[in-house]
Amino acid sequence: MARASTGIAGLASRLAITLPGRAALVGITLWRLRSASKQGNAVGGAIETARRARFLAERGEATRANDLLDRAHRMLAGKRAASVIAVESAILAMNTGIRTATGKLPAHALTDLLAEADSAWTHGRDADTEELLAMAVRAMFHPSLHFSAAPSALTADPAVFLAPLRACPVWSAITAPMAPRRSAHLDADRSRRLLFISLKNWTFIRDVIEDYRSDQRCEVRTLDLCDLPATPSQRSLLRARLALARGADLSAAGLLTGMPGDVAAALEWADTIFVEWGSAAAVWASLVAPTLAPRARLIVRIHSYEASTVMPQLVDWTAVDELVTVAPTIREILRASLNLPDTLTLTTIPNRALLTRFRLPKEPDARRTVALVGWAALRKDPAWALDVFDALRAADPTWHLLLIGPDFPARLSPEERIYADAVTARLTALGGHVAITGRTEDVPRHLQHAAVILSSSRREGTHEGFIEGVASGALPVVRNWPDVARWGGPAALFPAEWVVETPQEAAARILALASDTDYCRRQQEHILRTNDWTHVRTHYDALFLGAEATS
Repeated sequence: MARASTGIAGLASRLAITLPGRAALVGITLWRLRSASKQGNAVGGAIETARRARFLAERGEATRANDLLDRAHRMLAGKRAASVIAVESAILAMNTGIRTATGKLPAHALTDLLAEADSAWTHGRDADTEELLAMAVRAMFHPSLHFSAAPSALTADPAVFLAPLRACPVWSAITAPMAPRRSAHLDADRSRRLLFISLKNWTFIRDVIEDYRSDQRCEVRTLDLCDLPATPSQRSLLRARLALARGADLSAAGLLTGMPGDVAAALEWADTIFVEWGSAAAVWASLVAPTLAPRARLIVRIHSYEASTVMPQLVDWTAVDELVTVAPTIREILRASLNLPDTLTLTTIPNRALLTRFRLPKEPDARRTVALVGWAALRKDPAWALDVFDALRAADPTWHLLLIGPDFPARLSPEERIYADAVTARLTALGGHVAITGRTEDVPRHLQHAAVILSSSRREGTHEGFIEGVASGALPVVRNWPDVARWGGPAALFPAEWVVETPQEAAARILALASDTDYCRRQQEHILRTNDWTHVRTHYDALFLGAEATS
């Protein structure tokens, strides 16, 4: 017979079944907060209140959760513990788009919250410390602050953005270097043993794995951390970092919980461990590899998205031998936002791409067609592309727009929904001048109908769809991605002449060069020389095989 939940968590679960019960839950939570405050534990009461508000919001009761937080904030007025409520309220506002009395994070709320975390750590209240740090991280790295219409708060100014964390003693303690330097040992008399690790997402590394699996110089294994009995998560790794800072070993920190023997054996077996994505997998590997794979080289590859998440901040970079990025902009953002040791090697290598398959003859209707590949997302900013298209049609109304890929998804944040609706209305007004392919596996065929490939994004790492378009022989026109322009932007990847600042400049480039087939062919040859797998493979050979790469 299943055990029923007990305590306040059990009571909350039972009350949440009915609307009257949820109303009662608010009253009970506020009564407990008042009681905790009188007993000198306002922070503990505030943490519990934040949990209950989160509990309500996750069950579709965002308005009731907001009311609970507003009343709690008034109750704690003048106390530093009010920062807990203020931060949770701001997170709720970012999640739902609801405007609240405390939804705009006061300037001092985050620093007060982190001060409470320091106090909890000093007094041995590690559970409270974990809760407070988790809340701070959820607020600071909320997706709406980094992947919305505004530039990422981190990439805009890493030093300013990270200052509250870097000034927090407990954060410094849990992210301090841990791993002793390891000396990788390679046996020259046998093939190289490569262990690839990821957490669910193998999209950009799957074909690389298969290439090296068929290479007689290598033995290849893979490890998906979602198959572990205890899948690493942001919260579990934060808890592990706290435990390790207290002197716990890997087992006591929960990093080896239920670990199968074959996983430990694979780590011990490897000469090189390659971790795909700067996600929970990278943090986990940096913590366990020094003990379970002491002779292996540890390589972490980071794309674009993860650079603006907390995960790279939790990696123990002294345990990593090489950091691989897919673009110079990402490398520079990481260099500015992480405390990387001098011993770490930084390498930039493009993604694997078989670009020659895009080298197909253009169809007659391509002559006046601009294409975007992968377009329906706020960060892809198709509204900017529509501005370009409007400028084009003002000069020549025979132009058409081809949007390759699916439409906006059904589930969007409030900000994304407003943006998507506005773009959709503009597309509808254009009628037959716009074609949308929907989800497709045959991008090369669709690109036969495009004379121009446009990148309108606010932020990219490499923009694979744009690269594919250039490989098809389309004229390259790339916006100077505003969110990463200060870090080099597309000019760090592509010839500067491809880059434009405004929709008007983009339209002028298209009108001047779209019909110049010789020019477009030269750009096609350039991208094939620099980004096709026949070229990129040599960089991965050097990464995995070293001196043996030419043998």
